[in-house]
Amino acid sequence: MDKENRKRPYCGATEHQHSIGKTKAGSKRFRCVQCKLDYTPEPKEWGYTDEEKSDALRLLLLGNSGRAVGKALGMSKANAYRWGKEAQKGGLSDVDKSRNKRGIL
Repeated sequence: MDKENRKRPYCGATEHQHSIGKTKAGSKRFRCVQCKLDYTPEPKEWGYTDEEKSDALRLLLLGNSGRAVGKALGMSKANAYRWGKEAQKGGLSDVDKSRNKRGIL
């Protein structure tokens, strides 16, 4: 983000904004010298897309373990387990078992 476009949302200051690091999602954090508050001007969304969740559920339905699904898709096995439990409670109507986009069984 350019210095001239950076503006503190609370006080409106555009000068004396110091970089103080990044968030877990990778967005830059700044501190305003005037009001002494921290802010993230352009926060990034983080989490998994619906397509990634659907891929994980499809792999679970094909008989893979949560650990194998997590390794194959580069995510936590806990997410795969949780999504599987939620799908069991709510029904599995939105998952397409035949789709094998990544070649994973």
